[in-house]
Amino acid sequence: MHRFFCSEWDGSAIEVVLPLAEALHATRVLRLREGDAVGILNGRGFVGTGTIRSTDRRGAEVHCEILEVRQHARVGIPVRLCVAPPKGKNMDAVLRAATELGVARITPVLCRYGVSRPDGAKEGWREQLLAACKQSGNPWLPELDVATDFGSVLSSSEEVPFVGAVPGTGNASLPEQARLLAKGAALWIGPEGGFSPEEQEALQQAGAVALTVGRWILRVETAVPALLGRLDGILSGAQLKNARN
Repeated sequence: MHRFFCSEWDGSAIEVVLPLAEALHATRVLRLREGDAVGILNGRGFVGTGTIRSTDRRGAEVHCEILEVRQHARVGIPVRLCVAPPKGKNMDAVLRAATELGVARITPVLCRYGVSRPDGAKEGWREQLLAACKQSGNPWLPELDVATDFGSVLSSSEEVPFVGAVPGTGNASLPEQARLLAKGAALWIGPEGGFSPEEQEALQQAGAVALTVGRWILRVETAVPALLGRLDGILSGAQLKNARN
């Protein structure tokens, strides 16, 4: 069943009119017709299943009838990804992986050695998040911040920080379990050239836990899913321990 995104749907209406881009994709690309099954996401935890009730002749207006609605609560400790954007399509891969792995918030961070310095959040980035939600079935669309300089992000962040580190320097001990459960976690991943000495010192002063994966230095688009998986294991352990206490 194909899924479509409609942010205006509040989870209660039994009829949804697809946004123009989604309608055209349904009718002109996927060739869906009246009676075909569809899934509807609103990015805020609601998932509807139903059918296409009607379309206009141009395929630009698609009305869907919702037959069943499920509301999904957020599960797990929320994770914020603070990442130095890699160039071009590599950032698309980062956004898709983060969405599929359930990241709650993505903050592009402008670092001293960063190779890509986007001006704000790009509209194309949000399209990648939407596509990943639809592909994976994730009912929660991650919050996407505008690109912001390193110092401003670190000074305003309340989450418990973890940082992707070079092999051999990782320390997976869990800090401040109570704060972690209350505030969530932030995973910091630097640019291809790594964090500058000043940025590394700032993260260390903030108490960031250094995490590594494997024996080699990773590209950003490889480090993101690998380190998110490692962090998920740590956070799941913290939740399990808390449940037992």
